[in-house]
Amino acid sequence: MAVLNEGAGCTAPLWKFFEEMLAIPHGSGNEAALAQYIRSFAQERKLPVRIDSAGNVIIKKPASPGYEDHPPVVLQGHIDMVCEKNDGTVHDFEQDPIRPVIDGDWLRADGTTLGADNGIGVAAALAVLDDPDLKHPSLEALFTVDEETGLNGAMAITPDLIEGRRLINLDSEEEGVFYFGCAGGRNTSGSLVPSFASPRSGSRMLRLRVEGLSGGHSGGEIHRRLGNALQLGALAICSAEAESMEIVSLRGGGKHNAIPREAEFILALAPGDIPRLKEAAAKVESDARGLYTEDKPVRVVVEELKEKPSRVLKDGIRIIRGLLAMPHGSQEMSTVVPGMVETSTNLAAVTMDDKKLYVLTSQRSAAGYKRDIISRRVKAQLELMGCTVEYESEYPSWEPNPDSPLLRFAAEVYREARKKEPHLTAVHAGLECGVIADKVPGMDMVSFGPDLEGAHSPDERVSIPSTEAFWSFLKELLARL
Repeated sequence: MAVLNEGAGCTAPLWKFFEEMLAIPHGSGNEAALAQYIRSFAQERKLPVRIDSAGNVIIKKPASPGYEDHPPVVLQGHIDMVCEKNDGTVHDFEQDPIRPVIDGDWLRADGTTLGADNGIGVAAALAVLDDPDLKHPSLEALFTVDEETGLNGAMAITPDLIEGRRLINLDSEEEGVFYFGCAGGRNTSGSLVPSFASPRSGSRMLRLRVEGLSGGHSGGEIHRRLGNALQLGALAICSAEAESMEIVSLRGGGKHNAIPREAEFILALAPGDIPRLKEAAAKVESDARGLYTEDKPVRVVVEELKEKPSRVLKDGIRIIRGLLAMPHGSQEMSTVVPGMVETSTNLAAVTMDDKKLYVLTSQRSAAGYKRDIISRRVKAQLELMGCTVEYESEYPSWEPNPDSPLLRFAAEVYREARKKEPHLTAVHAGLECGVIADKVPGMDMVSFGPDLEGAHSPDERVSIPSTEAFWSFLKELLARL
């Protein structure tokens, strides 16, 4: 593609590897080709490489001369990406390369997620392994799979896979911010077998669409004033207070870790109630634009369809009311780490076909018992909607450790190298550090990365200057460890 070049300010060697990765499809569950690329990379450089039973790849590189007696360092990132695209964007994530676009000081993709989360971190680790002149202790580069769907690659790690006990996680999204803890989480899902009935005589069929929202990461951005497309659609339907309202179908959202940015509701309605729905939709759109001030302007569009409804959901209105009442967003702020969300929940997705209606939610908390409490609240709401409920993809938190020796050393190096003060904090998103700490006792860890915005949405973009700064700092830190 040759899009990333020195003329665009992309001088760090990591850009070469990131661009090569963009040409290899690597959505969650489809990382085998990228894992093979990394394996071939190691074999070409005669570096020991291993792929474990889960598909995680680990590469070892000997210490630079003079660093042989320094404790080893583990560089860690995940090789899968979230696959999201805008409506109207033609892209097959199983086959097509990501199309990068340089937009000023930012790199984004053309209508899809970019995969900078966590491709930039992976590319940085490859660039470190590739550089014969870079000074460093002995290195282990751990590339995990299937992080975005539940940290599944990290869950499969065995203690014998890693020798080092100092780990640098390269999966953070703010340059100059050093993380020393993260939330744990679980998904709570509800499902029911839909029952159908005949629509009221004379009903018309309409489509209500909620579109234009940013979406965003349900951990790192759950505290922001961002709209949830599913709940805005449910609000418009309930606000119409139309007695003739019936639900034909509904869908919205996608991934457990992404705030829903689009939703669609097919409705059956008496002709006389159609103006009420349009008025309610217009008001929700106006109110949402004033309420969700950090989001893009939402559109709540009502379209009359030519088709006539042949059937409707028997309990459709109860389901819509349940979605509106579902807990969503930040629930409690941390009393340990100022400014950090401690507990949250995300109403993530609804899908429906003839056999099943499925609701996906995700809960996070730095405190395990608080995660359990909010999960119970969500479970109760799903059961009131008539769903059978399951807990899935549970993972531990990384207990915040502000006294970490690696954290303090990294902060000191940053002050000296960048001539400014770093921000030391924990993150509400789930990092693999929590799982790794649980699997490998005695691990001292820190997480950092470049400025990255809009992760898990087609608005994802990474700052080119901050990535250059991130690369320079990583080299300096390894030379000092």
